[in-house]
Amino acid sequence: MPDELMTTFEKLWITLRAQWCDNHDLDGALAFSHDRAAMDFFHRIAQVNVDDIQVDRLIDDALRLFGEKKYDCMFTLSPLDHPADLGERLERRGFTEGALASAMVYDPPTAPLPPQTVAEISISPDREYDLWAEVMCRGFGHPQTMGEVGRSALVVPEVCRYLARVDGAPVGTTLVYSQFGMGYIDHVATLPEHRRKGIASAMITRAVTGSQAMGNHWTTLETTTGSNAERVYQRQGFRIAYHRRRYIMPNA
Repeated sequence: MPDELMTTFEKLWITLRAQWCDNHDLDGALAFSHDRAAMDFFHRIAQVNVDDIQVDRLIDDALRLFGEKKYDCMFTLSPLDHPADLGERLERRGFTEGALASAMVYDPPTAPLPPQTVAEISISPDREYDLWAEVMCRGFGHPQTMGEVGRSALVVPEVCRYLARVDGAPVGTTLVYSQFGMGYIDHVATLPEHRRKGIASAMITRAVTGSQAMGNHWTTLETTTGSNAERVYQRQGFRIAYHRRRYIMPNA
């Protein structure tokens, strides 16, 4: 029987991406795209469940879809996807395995986290979305158009956005997306000139507290395996629940 946490995480991840992106039914998988956003975040094939004899057809359909859009073709696979050897079959078709992703879940640490006092973290109301989006884009180095792209997905009741301030000036962002009894932390971004001051850790702590206050059974996130971000999350009380694999075919 699939792990309940894993099943819920995958359902939440798919639901959130579906709100951001155009959705394409590939008859056994779901593809996401966004014509205004040339980023891997918006272009994926996921939730794969096909018979062995349908794998090559699915791969052909995926390559055709993203080839027409002139984007790289990327599969994000979880342990729930079928067939189990799909990654190997993608590699035989010329795909390259990309960076591994860690699905992480918060486990309360045995000792309380030290107080975070470097920044004031507060809920960012809908009327402040443009400011929140500007700081988020600057923190990640995204073009400012990304803020407008995300408006319809992030200004909704299921999302609670947080803005960090130092001496009244905005310096960082994060959010919690809540669905199915799970909170998902995303968009943890700090302006370059304010990094290494504990601001990201403070925002994570605030987001965890907010998720728990919403009544979520789990608080989760996803990050690149082995990254500095993963180590920060581990220090904040997160553990790796399972891994998700990425396979990429660059657009010719």
